[in-house]
Amino acid sequence: MHFAIVEDLKIDQNHLIHLIQENLEKHGETVYFDCYESGEAFLEAFRPRLFNAVFMDIMLDRDGRNGIDTALELRKREKRLPIVFTTTERDYSLQGYRAHPLDYLLKPVEEKALAWCLDEIRTFLAAPAYIEIQVALGRGQASTQRILLDDFLYAETQNHRLIIHTSSGDAATRLSFSDLMALLPKGSRFYMSGRGLLINFSHVTSVDEDGSVHLKNGSCFFCSRRKKKETKEAFAAYLFDTLRKGGTL
Repeated sequence: MHFAIVEDLKIDQNHLIHLIQENLEKHGETVYFDCYESGEAFLEAFRPRLFNAVFMDIMLDRDGRNGIDTALELRKREKRLPIVFTTTERDYSLQGYRAHPLDYLLKPVEEKALAWCLDEIRTFLAAPAYIEIQVALGRGQASTQRILLDDFLYAETQNHRLIIHTSSGDAATRLSFSDLMALLPKGSRFYMSGRGLLINFSHVTSVDEDGSVHLKNGSCFFCSRRKKKETKEAFAAYLFDTLRKGGTL
């Protein structure tokens, strides 16, 4: 693995490196570190797919970017990279949620808390980043199309076909919903609202009382009236689970 550590205190940096190395050695894994003492230095060196995770001190040098501002800038360049905040103050956790961190670690970092965090990183790295489906081209022809899970908005049935709506366009397939669900990772992120609607909650901003589902890109669609209460509750449970994993409770 390759981790970035953004920490301006050498003693905290060394302590974290030591604990990570101990944990990974127990799992027979190797790790490489790139350490930065400021948010500016990290962002200047950052390249997509360079790191498997970033450990970010929230309270960096007051003369530069703090950890939250650095993480928000990082999210503009890399949406999926796991970010782990380290901090002496739990009160910053709600502010940091905007950067969608994987976890928060209170200083001095404890072995047990770090072990849980590293297991989450392993799970994240093992999860698929995309699915491949057969897309109908017409006249009985089909081709294989790769759909990034981060681009997957929702899926619905239209004219006996399953339409997957993505941020880059729509894809029609003859897959059943059960076939599609089998390709997707388990968990609360992808939710079946009734028999004909599959929602990626990570793109949703709200589910209203009338059943309207609002997405982060500004678009909107409706779930069935019979399922609006269950969908609203499932979305609330997804948000709660996300907050819990971010350590803000």
